[in-house]
Amino acid sequence: MIGAGTFLSPLIKVVTTVAILAAIYFFIVKPVLETTENVSNNVSDSFQGFGEIEGFNQVAPQTQQDLRKAEKIQEDIQSSSQAQIEEANKLLNCIGEASGDVAAIERCNQKFDPANP
Repeated sequence: MIGAGTFLSPLIKVVTTVAILAAIYFFIVKPVLETTENVSNNVSDSFQGFGEIEGFNQVAPQTQQDLRKAEKIQEDIQSSSQAQIEEANKLLNCIGEASGDVAAIERCNQKFDPANP
């Protein structure tokens, strides 16, 4: 009885654990995986249909043209900002070279004043 009880009890525990894990797989994990696969396939099919929509092909070139315009505006803003920074640095250098001379500082302000083109 000692030998049978020590072998049979752990065997029943292992079989029970395997049965519970199998039930979890078949009743929970497998249906979730199948549902997820179906959803991803449906979404993929939906996106493939966009090319067939009437008017979609005309919208895409207009969007690309608008994107190029936006990129050009951004480049212009960046170059304008860079030019302003360079002018400000020139003014600061001029004021630094004036060494506290008020007349020289005024000349720097007149020379690099953004209001006077």
